[in-house]
Amino acid sequence: MTWLKSRKEPANEKGNMAKGPSRKPAVTIEGGRQLRRALLEIEHGIEDLKAIHLDMAQIVANRARQLVPVETGALSDSIRPSGTKTASRVRAGFKRIGNYAGVTHFGTPSAFFRKGQEPRPFLYEALEEEADAVFDLYKEGIDNVIKKGLRYAKQVESTS
Repeated sequence: MTWLKSRKEPANEKGNMAKGPSRKPAVTIEGGRQLRRALLEIEHGIEDLKAIHLDMAQIVANRARQLVPVETGALSDSIRPSGTKTASRVRAGFKRIGNYAGVTHFGTPSAFFRKGQEPRPFLYEALEEEADAVFDLYKEGIDNVIKKGLRYAKQVESTS
C-alpha cells in the first residue's frame, strides 16, 4: 500500500523515530487526513480507527513498562496509552511524581561540579522494538475497516 510509509524509509532527515523532547510525531502516515475523511462515511469508521490507535499504543506501553528503570514502580505505573482519531500516544509521568519521567527518559546535562543523569529513553526504545508489530496491526486494522466499508456500501447499493 502506498499510504503507509515503510519503517525502513526515513520520514525526515533525522530518521523516522522522533528524537529529543520535540512534539513531532515519531511516525507519519501519508494521506491520514484523507483516510479519516473517508472513514466518516463508514459506519463506526472513526471509532474503529480510535480503537486501532489505542491497540497500537498499548503494544508500545506494554514494552515500555518492561524497559523502564524501576526504583519504586511509580514511573512504570504511570505509563499509559491513548488512542484518538488522529494519533496513538504513550505518556509517562503525572504531576504528583514530578518531572521524574522526563528526567529519566531524556537525562539531565552535566553542570558546574554536578554530574548529569544519563538518558534512558525507554519510550523511544519501546517504539523502535515494537515498530514492526505496530505497523502490522495498523495495516491489518485499516484493511479490516476498509473491507467493512465495502460490505456496507454493497448492502446499501443492493437495497436501493
